[in-house]
Amino acid sequence: LRISRSHGRTQYYQRKQTTDKVGTYIPQKGKELAERLAQKDYEQKLLEAIRRELKAIDSFLDKLPRIEAEEVFLKMNEARRGLVVPSIDTDEMFTRRWEDMPYRGKGLNDRTPGFQTDKGDRVRSKSEMIIANLLGKAGVPYRYECPLELKGTGIVYPDFTVLNVRLRKVFYWEHQGMMGDEEYAGKAVRKIAAYQDSGFFPGDSLILTTETKDSPIDVKQVTGIIRHYLL
Repeated sequence: LRISRSHGRTQYYQRKQTTDKVGTYIPQKGKELAERLAQKDYEQKLLEAIRRELKAIDSFLDKLPRIEAEEVFLKMNEARRGLVVPSIDTDEMFTRRWEDMPYRGKGLNDRTPGFQTDKGDRVRSKSEMIIANLLGKAGVPYRYECPLELKGTGIVYPDFTVLNVRLRKVFYWEHQGMMGDEEYAGKAVRKIAAYQDSGFFPGDSLILTTETKDSPIDVKQVTGIIRHYLL
């Protein structure tokens, strides 16, 4: 396909041979042919670009060390590891330090109805218990109601502060369990806005789940959220 401009109009020509420098004019009613030729040219160039990328990836993988930097410490025997302070934390070390970091949550008094998770944590609702148990089952570290300061709002207590170990990234998870209640829903909307004002956006570092009396929490959806964001 050859494309040219003449008198302010775009014109298309089909070149059937590489030696044909001009080509056969394609009238406006035959524009579909020009579209097919352009699509073919694009796909050929795309395929070639993908082939070059795959070749570069294969070359990189061939040169990639068998032992990555993070694994050097793990490959040492236990006695030697006891003598070394690693420069790079293993996932296990990073997770343990994150989990051991002290914090003071809101706390539940004896008069507050509570539900106990599989880990023995006491949470405020059955839905929070379900989320906590699914997090624990997936091996995702979490803190319950760990304080967080939001700009212009002050201290809030996300239902769960969770860690994606692979990415070493922290997410805040708010479960809004009474969205059928107008006053509760209004507060929830304002709270989401406060998160966003502080740079925590849904789908990025903020996870939101909701339910109403008629639409209870969906275990399958929560499992999918954990798999998508946290594993």
